[in-house]
Amino acid sequence: MASFQPRGRELSAREMVSRVMSPRITVIASPDATELCQANHLPSVADLLTPFGEQIEGRITVHGSMGLPSSIDNFSVRFTEMDQLEEIDSKTTERWLAEVVRNEAKGFEDGFQIKGKEQVTSDYLNASADQVYPWYSKYRDLLLGTGGVTDHETFDHPVASIIAISSFSADPIGDIRKLISTSTSSVIFERAYMDPSILQYYILIHDNARGNLESAMNMLDAMRRTFGLNCSMLKINSVNPNDSTQRKDRHAYLWHKCVPRSKLLALGRIAKDSTGTGRSSFSSINSNPLGTISELISQRSSMSSPVYSTGSSSPTFAQNPVFAQVGNDEEDGTFNQEPQSKLQSEDQEITIDLLIHPEKLAEPYGCCLSNDDISGIASLLREMLAQVIIPNMERSIAHWNEQVAASRKGIAGRFRRYFGTGSKNPATAIQQSASAGPNGGLIYPHASPEAQMRKLADWAFMLRDYKFASSVYETVKKDFASDKAWKYYGGAQASQNYAYYSTGASEMIGLCLLMSPQSLSVKNDIDHYLESAVNAFIHKARVPFFAARATLFCYELFKQRNMYRESPVTLTRMTAESSDLRNGLFLEQAAHCYLKLPRPSVRKYAFHMIMAGHRFNKADQKEHAYRCYMAASLVYDSKGWELVDDHISCTVGRQSYQLGKSEEVLEHYTKLLRESRQTPQQQAVYMKEFLSVYRDYTNKIEADPLRETFPDFPLPIVLGQKARVVLSTSQSPSDKSEAWVDLEKNLKTNNSSDSKRTVSAVGEHVLVTLDIKNPLQIPVILTDVILGCEHSASTSNFTVPEDAAEEAHLALYAQQTPNFDGRVTFSAFDCDRIDRVIMEPGQVRTLKFEILPKKEGQIKVMGLHCNVEGQVHAYKEIIKRGKRLNKTKEQMMSQVYEEDKSLDILIAPEMPLLDVQFQSVPEMILSGEVCELSLQIKNLGKKGLKNLKVRMSHPTFFCIGESRDESDLGLYTKGEGGQASEWLEIDNSLQIQSTQTILEAVLAPGESATIPAWLRGERIGKHTFLFVFSYESEQEKTAMGVRTLRHAISAQVLPSLKINAFTRPSTRGLNEFILGIETENLQTVPNFEFLQISSMSASWVIEAVSKSEDSEDSRSIAPRQTVFTYYRIRKSEGKADTGLPATTVITPEKFTARALERLVIGEEKPRDIPPPLDLKICHLSTIDSHINSTSPVLKYFSRASRLGWRQNSIANQFSFIPAAIDRRSLFPIYGSNDIDLALFWNIPKMNRRGHHYIIGINLGVQQNPFQPISEYGYGTEDGADGEEEFARRRALYEQTMKDQAALIQSLTSNPHFRDESPVKISMKSEDLVHHDFGPKRLCSTPVKVVIRNCSWNKHIAYTLEMLSSKDPMVPQRGVVVAPGSAPESGRKSTSTVSTVTGVVDQTNPHVNAQPFFWAGPTVTTGYLEPLSQIEIEVLACFTEYGVYDINRWRLEVQVVRPQRAKNQSRKKKVARKSGSKEAVAAAEVVEDEDDEDRAPPVPPQGIGKGFMQMPNLAHYIQIA
Repeated sequence: MASFQPRGRELSAREMVSRVMSPRITVIASPDATELCQANHLPSVADLLTPFGEQIEGRITVHGSMGLPSSIDNFSVRFTEMDQLEEIDSKTTERWLAEVVRNEAKGFEDGFQIKGKEQVTSDYLNASADQVYPWYSKYRDLLLGTGGVTDHETFDHPVASIIAISSFSADPIGDIRKLISTSTSSVIFERAYMDPSILQYYILIHDNARGNLESAMNMLDAMRRTFGLNCSMLKINSVNPNDSTQRKDRHAYLWHKCVPRSKLLALGRIAKDSTGTGRSSFSSINSNPLGTISELISQRSSMSSPVYSTGSSSPTFAQNPVFAQVGNDEEDGTFNQEPQSKLQSEDQEITIDLLIHPEKLAEPYGCCLSNDDISGIASLLREMLAQVIIPNMERSIAHWNEQVAASRKGIAGRFRRYFGTGSKNPATAIQQSASAGPNGGLIYPHASPEAQMRKLADWAFMLRDYKFASSVYETVKKDFASDKAWKYYGGAQASQNYAYYSTGASEMIGLCLLMSPQSLSVKNDIDHYLESAVNAFIHKARVPFFAARATLFCYELFKQRNMYRESPVTLTRMTAESSDLRNGLFLEQAAHCYLKLPRPSVRKYAFHMIMAGHRFNKADQKEHAYRCYMAASLVYDSKGWELVDDHISCTVGRQSYQLGKSEEVLEHYTKLLRESRQTPQQQAVYMKEFLSVYRDYTNKIEADPLRETFPDFPLPIVLGQKARVVLSTSQSPSDKSEAWVDLEKNLKTNNSSDSKRTVSAVGEHVLVTLDIKNPLQIPVILTDVILGCEHSASTSNFTVPEDAAEEAHLALYAQQTPNFDGRVTFSAFDCDRIDRVIMEPGQVRTLKFEILPKKEGQIKVMGLHCNVEGQVHAYKEIIKRGKRLNKTKEQMMSQVYEEDKSLDILIAPEMPLLDVQFQSVPEMILSGEVCELSLQIKNLGKKGLKNLKVRMSHPTFFCIGESRDESDLGLYTKGEGGQASEWLEIDNSLQIQSTQTILEAVLAPGESATIPAWLRGERIGKHTFLFVFSYESEQEKTAMGVRTLRHAISAQVLPSLKINAFTRPSTRGLNEFILGIETENLQTVPNFEFLQISSMSASWVIEAVSKSEDSEDSRSIAPRQTVFTYYRIRKSEGKADTGLPATTVITPEKFTARALERLVIGEEKPRDIPPPLDLKICHLSTIDSHINSTSPVLKYFSRASRLGWRQNSIANQFSFIPAAIDRRSLFPIYGSNDIDLALFWNIPKMNRRGHHYIIGINLGVQQNPFQPISEYGYGTEDGADGEEEFARRRALYEQTMKDQAALIQSLTSNPHFRDESPVKISMKSEDLVHHDFGPKRLCSTPVKVVIRNCSWNKHIAYTLEMLSSKDPMVPQRGVVVAPGSAPESGRKSTSTVSTVTGVVDQTNPHVNAQPFFWAGPTVTTGYLEPLSQIEIEVLACFTEYGVYDINRWRLEVQVVRPQRAKNQSRKKKVARKSGSKEAVAAAEVVEDEDDEDRAPPVPPQGIGKGFMQMPNLAHYIQIA
């Protein structure tokens, strides 16, 4: 016969549930039968049969409730001794479970570091439970194996009893009867819910080696004659144990798990019996009558509960005063540490080995059994089940179903349950004593219908008829719900017991649904049954074991069905139960379920791991708590959730301390010493605990905490981006840093390839400013603060040694003495040390260190050393990033920064060192006031200084380097005469010399010099003036090159005068204006005295209107008063002829139009600058002499003010021009029609002088600077080939419009410019005409009308219509002529004007009393070139005396294409093609003749805007 082979694979969830709830068979053996088993090192007959009952060979056929047969694979039964039916003490079980779980955590390494969804791989999902959480499997198996008989279910009630005797028995029949008597009189069957009438099966055990087989067969026949056919013989011990040819442990693998478990469970039940109560303790175990544990092992092969080892050297919280109050006073799963409960060390070791390491106590189990014996045992059990036990169970199920269940399911049973009536009487329910039942409540007797119904369902479940069992469970649950019997015995206890019974039925209904092989239709029903069962087990029945069992069953079955979404809900229901160990395990399993969802929920996983760690910590499972928190920290590390991180770090740190992991404690506590939302009190506790742990750690490793650097210590925070290195003579760069950089960016500094390094010289102090922050809400004290620097002799390459960061700290540590002066000395430099820094909560402090270089090379500032709270030495690296790089695609897609070298100090040889100081700087000056200053410079270095230059942030305020005049006016030099004018050629480019040279000579070491300087209050307000001085050494080709020095001063400018200027046209001529100036004295004390007004313009001059303007009233203005003064501005005659033709002169307007055109069409030409411009300076003085405004200082202030205004106006008007375009190549500083005024004043009593500028007056015709392309090509001087050039440029222009439509649109529709009519018109006539109307009734007088085209580039066609006193000003034609329409072509010059009568002229406010009319042609049409004019003479006719307003006309203007240039260019083009010089000369002669005598051309077609002009002022003439 083949040998029995046990199952080697892992059980499925259904198989596990079926095995736990399989039929239970008790075994009663005689002493001689037990001895036969003990010869195989097996304690009892039950132990001999157990591994064979776990897996019955072959299929077992059972018949269901309907009588249909079905085959069952892997059927199993459980064997136990009669005295082992009781459940184990719960406290003992909890201690065993705690020790098993704790042991599995030792040496466990998590192979799956879950940080996100990426780590939830197939390897993790397919891993077995022993790979991920082996303690759970051990906990589950041990917990499910500790059950015993209960009153509410019959799974642990025996279905049969085996009575075993030996073939060596002298009286086998008598021995069997004694064993039967013993079993029936057992205490367990005295309980009402236990049915003593169980099936009995008799086994005769025969020793093949020693016994007589024939005699044994005779005994078997006698047994069958006496007790029936339920008798069998079992042959064992066929092998001699002393046979050396066979291994004694060849069959030990069958019992290596079940025997130690049997011993352990037996000990637990004995411990419960010895206490006499439902609670066990070690004192009761030690005092049991069987003796010590060693004796128990020898007699019962059992042992006591394990205890914790106390020999660990790991520190505990109680050993450290800081942690004395941290921990758990009452931890679930811990032992009672009272002295009387402690076991001897020998017993402890045996118990732990039996519980955790059973292989250490392994024996040669089954050493006397042969393969035939093994097969015989398996066959015997299969025969017993198939022929006796299962048929008996089937008959009982059929009987109960027919006699009990059927009646309960009928109509009568339903009415009985509904109305609460039944055959049951109170006598059928027996009230047990408090010690009899697990709850001391109502217990149904085994013969009651409810108990039989429950037994029927349980047996059907054992035989795997789940559908039938579910229906019976549903029926019996309704019976329990309608049972009111508890009213007779006390509401509370009966209600609790009802829950006990009803809950078990609910549990089994859910299990039946899950155990059924069919798919689940409604999952909510299962969840409802399980939820009610678990809640009732915990809160009503108070039996957490059954709640845990139901949860484990459901969880395992859910996993088998991949129902991971429902599993966490099932597991977390147990969290309300008091067992922290069980809750921790279940929460951990729930966490892993979230990872096995189709879309893993990593955050839920981490959250449940934290809760599991918390419960493990309460259960004194420190290793598991530490593991759970660490697993959660992997997920939360990247989230930035401060409170979660703090909770994890604090908890893990304390657990690490208890586990003796000092380094990990420090690692986790350093995470708490950062900026967070913890309270100051909590942070103070963290700091105290950290310092205590660090002190213990350094004492343990025998290290000096102030010498050894704590790596990556979080305090203090160094703000590396704000770290600066400056020369000690420079001012602090903390403010206006961008302004400083802007001033320095165009200077030629030292190394152009490495301009970001600070350059110093040997012997010159370098100042390092560093900002540090205290992130905590408690004060932190820093001591012995010093920079960590490294020196290199090379000026190009810099290699930092590995131990460079420690050099400064070790040098400070070595040099500290009682007489230490605070400066640490190194070989290449000296560095300051700060003795003590107190950082207030959240404070940011700026630390300043001076470094004194002593050798050439480089010094790199790398970090900061300090001692925190005088106990921890920290080194903080200074991390400073350079500019973000965005040149390549890779750089733009990622954050890449260039290397920052601002903390590198280049040490050059001895160099000059500049020191500057402004003298006589006023704190407050008036607006426009000019003050004389002096700039003192001194060379503090050891080399000569040359090429001293300066750049200023406010160039309009300062003029440096010009000396003063010795006259009484100081800066304002006198000129002869009260009126004067002169021409001055200026640079018209839009730029000012940014860098001024103030000293070219060499300034020797130690020498000083004084340079004059002037300050003018340009704008009101408080200003900080920044200066950057640059200079060089007299020694050529030094490594340092150009050095710079920053300097800043401040002053406040107060208001002085408020000046407003306005202009209006003058009636004297076309090119004259009246200028009015309104001046208000804003001061309250001084009187201002006007000295002079000066004008600066290329086309205009200023004149006095009358001599009354020089009166004393107009010269002085009292406080808080306003004065009006008036002047005349007229067109200047221009500078003497230069000999150049007019076409070659490029005006500022022409330059701007040309530059904007090139910008639009994108011509690639060298950048031009505006040509120089001649300005005429006119002075009108109120004194005998005038102030020369062309002196160097005043000329500088004038240009700087004009430049500042011009740059601002261009920025506002042309903001749409790209910033990359240099505006200096587009716009000049002055226009042809611009005029600036300077108003000079003084305060005699206060000896203050100054002047104000009135800038921005333009007296020309306003038009957009961007003008359309004309036919005059700027590339040719005489307009030759104009048509080709025009066509080429227009084609390029049209192509460009598509690419730069937005720019062209912005230029053409600039809202800051509004085109005006380029034509100005005036009338000239005699003011008084004498005429005698007696002899001549009509008086006619000539009137000249002057029409001038004021545009520099527009050609216009005009139509002038003279209107009589009765003609309306507005056209009254049938078709209204729009202002922009072209004049009618072919219109003749005639005096006939069609009018419409009856229309009142409301446009002219000056209505003549007597009518007048015009004689001769009243409509004139003509053509004007740019800057040309025409004079037309007409006759005004009067019939009566009076005063007449003859300024009545209407002028229509249309911008047209040029005509003359077009005709001339055609003639010249034909002449050039002929190749004859005579033809070209003839064409030029014709051109000259055309100039002399040319007929008016036909008005051309309009190309631009049209304008209509009418008079707005009156022109009077008197007829006397």
